[in-house]
Amino acid sequence: MLPHVPTHETAPLSPAQTATAAELIEAALKIPATRPEPQTFYKDPTPPKPTGAQPVKQDDKRIVPQWAAGIFVAGTGIGLMSIGGGLGAKLFFESVTTEGVVLVGLIVAAPLLLISAAGTAISKLKKATPPDVTNNFSGTVNIKNDNRTSVENTNKAFSFNRTHVGAPGGQEA
Repeated sequence: MLPHVPTHETAPLSPAQTATAAELIEAALKIPATRPEPQTFYKDPTPPKPTGAQPVKQDDKRIVPQWAAGIFVAGTGIGLMSIGGGLGAKLFFESVTTEGVVLVGLIVAAPLLLISAAGTAISKLKKATPPDVTNNFSGTVNIKNDNRTSVENTNKAFSFNRTHVGAPGGQEA
């Protein structure tokens, strides 16, 4: 019994129609249900046409400047070298006793303290002695000041100041 009453009467199928319907249903059940992929691009099939435009120089638009990349590489190299130096120092100081470490410190610090003390003594000696000043003048000195102002068409003023020091009588010394 049907769950609902048909709105119109249908005639029963003939045996040929029943066989055709059964074949169609079986064929439809064997086809896998696929959904078409959504199109994500479009390709224009028309060939490109030359416009006659000349190529334009493209500026270098790097995210990191070249000097910063060089500093990065140099810093990385120095950092990797410091690992080796640190490991070498660790091995050296592990093999040295406490007294040995103090001795190595004295050996390194003594020349540095000596150089520092010598530099301090020399600088104090330089400050203690006044510099020798010798002024040698012979004859009279004439000073001539020459102030000139030049104005161009752009309404900007330029000032030229010249000082001439000459011997008496207008002759250059």
